[in-house]
Amino acid sequence: MIRHAFGTIVALALVATSAAAREPARPADQAPGKAPEAALAATPAPPAATPAPPAATPPAAPAAPAGERTELVLDRVVVAIGDDAITLHEVEKRAAAARNPVAEAVAGTAPEKGGLEAALDDLVAERLLLEQARGLDISVPEAEVDKHVQGIMDQNGWSADEFATAIRMLGFQDVVSYREHARRELTKSQVLRLKVGAKVRVTEREIDEEFNRQFDGGKTEEEVHLWHIVFQVPEHVTLPQIRELIEKAQKVRDEAASGPRPFEDVAREFGQDGSAERGGDVGWFGRGRLQPSLEEAAFALPDGEVSPVVQSSAGFHVLRVTERRRVALKDPEEARARVRFELSEAAFKKLYLEYVQELRAGVRVQTVGGLERL
Repeated sequence: MIRHAFGTIVALALVATSAAAREPARPADQAPGKAPEAALAATPAPPAATPAPPAATPPAAPAAPAGERTELVLDRVVVAIGDDAITLHEVEKRAAAARNPVAEAVAGTAPEKGGLEAALDDLVAERLLLEQARGLDISVPEAEVDKHVQGIMDQNGWSADEFATAIRMLGFQDVVSYREHARRELTKSQVLRLKVGAKVRVTEREIDEEFNRQFDGGKTEEEVHLWHIVFQVPEHVTLPQIRELIEKAQKVRDEAASGPRPFEDVAREFGQDGSAERGGDVGWFGRGRLQPSLEEAAFALPDGEVSPVVQSSAGFHVLRVTERRRVALKDPEEARARVRFELSEAAFKKLYLEYVQELRAGVRVQTVGGLERL
């Protein structure tokens, strides 16, 4: 059992990319009238000059979690990259990490049907980037990994034992295996900052055009009327308890979506914050005033529909949007900074994919076998 484990599981899954690097500035003030529930609110952060690399699959543990059975299986090579090779076992481990219910919740997405193919692509990109790091003489010293680990511990007020418990919850065998994973991610980030981040260019004209499109020439912004049912992760929590909470949230979501009784009644029964007594009504929100995972889900929802279970730093949410409106733009400077970040992030992702394809073209990547067990 561990204190504040869920928030740190998020930090561990992100590894080398900070919240500020992933998201634009989030204003401290909220829409007039009603303050949002704490579980929904975004944390203010300075805008980043360069977006973070696209998120890969969640951390792949080097060994099965303690207490789980492991089986001896015959392994085989599926892809050869120059003199290196990727085995089927490695692909299955990477895909299994994505199917882990906690890592899946952290990512905010369900595993894709092509999980093995996605895991293989991720491993190929990782090997190519690490080879580039060797060629560029890029290495991450122990002191930098120490700083990364210590930062997580300091942020949560954790002892070394509590940190070790948290990483085991993600499936890592021990602190050593997590440190090696963190070192790889930090190394890849350095390569991408040098080879991709330095090429990101977004013009003021592009920003102006997108800003005017999203905000009606800088006059108005869209708001959604949001309702939710939140399942909060307790301060002291174990991995089985998180899994149980995810299962409960999914069952309640299915009940709310199927419609045998109003969403408001389900929220009053199961909601775990102050909005429950209001049937889950948390008021009106514009972009930049919700946590990123919640904002993405809320603004993508058609009016009247119920979202899948969405993860935030506080726990798990079931969302419903009932209506939309346009209101006077409250903070044009913040909105423009967010547009700049979004365009920079899109440019970074495009350049990242092009860079990986360029690396693949420069080395022999040979498919040796299929991804099915014989």
